[in-house]
Parts: sequence; structure tokens; C-alpha cells
Amino acid sequence: MTTVILLLLVLLFVLVNGYFVAAEFAVVRTRASRMQHLADEGDRRAKVALAQLEHVDEYVATSQVGITLASLAIGFLGEPAIAQLLEPALDGWVGHAASVIIAIAIAFTIVTLLHVILGEQAPKMLGIARAESLMLRFSRPMTFFRRMFAPLIAITNPPARFLVERVLRIRLDEESETSPEELRVLINRGYEQGGLEASEAGMLGGVFHLHEQEAREVMTPIPAVVTVDSSDTVEDALRRCVASGHTRLVVIEDDNPDRVRGIVHNNSLVRLMMSAGPDASIEPAIRDAPIIPETKPLDDLLAELQRQRSSIAVVADEYGRTVGIATVEDILEEVVGEIEDETDPRAQELRRLADGDWYVRGHVSLGDLEDAKIELPVDTDAYNSIGGYVFNELGRLPKRGDSIRAGGFTIRVESVRENRIVALRIHQEPETEGPLPGD
Repeated sequence: MTTVILLLLVLLFVLVNGYFVAAEFAVVRTRASRMQHLADEGDRRAKVALAQLEHVDEYVATSQVGITLASLAIGFLGEPAIAQLLEPALDGWVGHAASVIIAIAIAFTIVTLLHVILGEQAPKMLGIARAESLMLRFSRPMTFFRRMFAPLIAITNPPARFLVERVLRIRLDEESETSPEELRVLINRGYEQGGLEASEAGMLGGVFHLHEQEAREVMTPIPAVVTVDSSDTVEDALRRCVASGHTRLVVIEDDNPDRVRGIVHNNSLVRLMMSAGPDASIEPAIRDAPIIPETKPLDDLLAELQRQRSSIAVVADEYGRTVGIATVEDILEEVVGEIEDETDPRAQELRRLADGDWYVRGHVSLGDLEDAKIELPVDTDAYNSIGGYVFNELGRLPKRGDSIRAGGFTIRVESVRENRIVALRIHQEPETEGPLPGD
């Protein structure tokens, strides 16, 4: 009867050991943000758990005290109890002295396996897999055990903190920062496990991508920008708005794109026409636009546009020359994908510029180029798009400013996004006259 009681006590202490192991992993793995969310919704257990997460070291110490006491009890009670059961059976096979040694060895093995499997490994797996739910269930009992073990914690915790903080020089109260790389891993894992839709994962990933993208990678090159001269009349500017489909126009001076005055909005032009007439100068309607370097990260650019309450920024290169414009829409497209409408100039996939060059979207097919009388010396069936053709000819990842020669054309990369050619500029070289007869 005594042996049965001892075995039941051993099983009880194995379960107690498992409880503290699971509690330790739960308190370490649980996110405070999740408990805060549940606490805000009125979960009382979450409020208790949140308070515990502010003192993780004390609750880890509570778990360790419980694990240590339970392990000592398992070893103290388990081996003698199991050995007593085995000795009588072994006496008939070997001598008494040998049976005692064999019984102790078998008992040690059984107790160790029981302790490791039921008291350690299984609870650890459970604590990792169900950290938040266990944290909620164990929050009140662990508060009780912390108070009960307070004397032991007061003895063991300070020396442990001293060892870590003073000897190893690691600050325990310093919160670890989550890096962008770790957040990307979490986003990808959420998508792979079905917690996030592809579009949601793409948008979240795009947000972290903003700091790595520069204004020059998303801007509209200046040759493709619809401009109006500061000397133009209100009527001229409004006609340009109607023809281009834009609500805002970039204002330049003396037809020089490097001398950007600002931007003008069609609403301001209409009000000015109503008050001053169609022949009035657009000067009163011009608004300043921020001028930013082409290397400015997109997250900084978005913050600046918000700060200056502007939707357009003028992009300049290192020499101060205007190279394009970047809009809030350009930045948002890095997060949500292409935003195109019938008035978007970039939705016009193939456009003739004022200087005779062509502005072409990277996905335009070679067949469409042929229809526009841009005949390149390449098999139209060999590539899906002009961007793919240029990519292949470059033989490496494209970047803005790259160019190739194809027949009588020079094709220049104007915009690249995520290693994909977004826009190109095609310039037809002037035909050279052949040699005169008799030369």
C-alpha cells in the first residue's frame, strides 16, 4: 500500500513539474501586445498576465523553484518505490545483492524517462504551441505560487541578476527591438500559414520596402511630365489640363524644365478665370512644390509630403537638374500595387513626347511597338515585352539610366521597380546619308 502511495506521489510531482515547465515557456513566449489587446477587451485574466509579463524574471524564477522542488521529490520518492516493486521479482533470477543493483538501475531509467517525457518535453511543446492560452489559464495560480515561493525567490533572484547584469553586462530590463527582417519573416509566415491573404502580405511587405526604395525609382521622368509655362494664360493651362487629364500641372519658367516654379491646380485655375478672365496670368495660382534629391527614401518622402501638405515633389539630381516628379500615388503604388485610371498618364502605355522620343511602359509588347512604326531588329515572338527584351540584352539586373542600341534606336531605362523595368525611353537615331556616287 505504501508503495502505491509513493508511486501516486511520483506521478503527481511529475505533473507538477510539467505544470511549471509549461508555465515558464508560456510566460517567455507570450507577447505583451496580445495580452494588452485582450485586457482592453475586458479579459481579467489578461490583465493579471500583463502584470506578470512586466516581471518576467520573477515568474521564471517561480517556475524554476517549482521545477527544482518537484524534480527533487521525483528522485527522492520514485527510485525507492519502483526498486521495491522490482526486487522481489529479480530475487528469483539473481542473487539479492545483484537484484538490488539491477532494480535501482531499472528504477532510475524509468523515473528518468517519465521525468523527461511527461515532466519536461511534452510540457515544453505545449507551452510553445499554446503559450497565450496557457498564460491566461496559469496567470492566477502563478501569482499564488510567486507569493508562496517569495522567500526562495528573494534568495535566488538577486544573485542571478547580478551575474547577468554585472558580470555578463546584459541589461535584463532592456526590451529587445523587433527588426524589419524579423517582421518580414512574420509576414511571410502569416501568409504561408493562411493567416494573411496574398494582398495583405504584399501590402505589409511593401510598407517595409519603402525605406529601401528611392524617389528616382518611382518618379515619372521629366520628359513624360506634362508642364505649363509660367507665362501661359489661365485658358492655356486649363486646356492643357483637359488634354492631359491631369488635375495638377508642373509649372516651369522659360520652357526650361530645370527652372521649376511649382505646381498649379485646375480648381485654382477655374477660380482665377472666374475672377480675372481667361487671359489672366497663371502666376497667382502657382503653389510651391518641394524639391527633393533623387536618392531620398520613399518613407522620408511620404513624411515630407504630408508635412508640407503637398501631393507632388520635384525630383532633382546631384547637379540640381530636374529629372522628374514623384507623387503620393507613386509611393502608395509601392504598397498596394499599380493604381491606374483613364487619366493616368502612365496608363497610356505608348506615348510620343514633344521631342519626338517615345515613352513606353515596360510591359508593352514588341508587336505594339511595330504597330507604332517602332521596328526593332528582334523576333517579336521571342519576348513577351519590350522590358523583357531590354533585360535580356543587358544581361544583368537593370537600373535607371541603362541603355542599349537596337538597330537605329537607343532604348534607355527610365524607371525600375523591384528589378522590373517599368518604363523606357526610345530615341530614334537620325538617318545618316550614304556616300555620294563616285566617292
